[in-house]
Amino acid sequence: MVDAGYTEIQLLGQNVNSYRDPSGKLSFAELLAAVGGVVGIRRVRFMTSHPRDFTREIVAAIDAVPQLCDHVHLPVQSGSTRVLAAMNREYTREWYLERIAWIKAARREISMTSDIIVGFPGETEAELEETATLLERLGTMRFSVLILCAAEYSGDCDGGFDCGRGEVEACSADGAAREVQRRLCSTPGAGDGGDGGGAQHGARTGGGTQLTEQDGELYGEAAYTSGDGQLQNGEDTETLPNSLVGEAVEG
Repeated sequence: MVDAGYTEIQLLGQNVNSYRDPSGKLSFAELLAAVGGVVGIRRVRFMTSHPRDFTREIVAAIDAVPQLCDHVHLPVQSGSTRVLAAMNREYTREWYLERIAWIKAARREISMTSDIIVGFPGETEAELEETATLLERLGTMRFSVLILCAAEYSGDCDGGFDCGRGEVEACSADGAAREVQRRLCSTPGAGDGGDGGGAQHGARTGGGTQLTEQDGELYGEAAYTSGDGQLQNGEDTETLPNSLVGEAVEG
């Protein structure tokens, strides 16, 4: 791939960090380090990680290999251990928080994102509150919130779990989701992507990327569809909720 001109690799999988080397030689963290060590590769990303299989070694690899991007997407889905069990997520609230602590303790500053489900069948108001307090505790992480309609849910609800409408009403959970989002937005720094400033690398030029210049500033989207794109150094001038605006710099 390097010979074809590719400089950025993204490892994808619904539970990408659950990877098992058929030969038994490499862990997922070792695979990341190996890909990042290929001469000519400038960036390595991976998603989505499952909290059940997220290890300290992954954090250590990000610390040790500069080519690994300093970002982890680690969906929590719920702040309630009981709801997590009903979802068959195979971890607890405390388990998730421990892994967040590993990431925050890294030498590099690693950005984090996550996903939340609101309105899971049988979820109570108290359990929704557990999710809200978890998100407040996590602070500046960015989240995507999914509203689940119980009327469309077709999972296996054994163990006495109520497939019907819980206290968080199915299909009307929008209000609950909005409340979660409101509380997130009221947390200082949450969802703003940081304070801006500082050098950034990687406004991609060429290769079909939509990159335009307006009043001396560059606006663009990352492109992964062509091997002939080149990375250009830049300095960010504005931080938006989902992107940066910056200026090209030499060197």
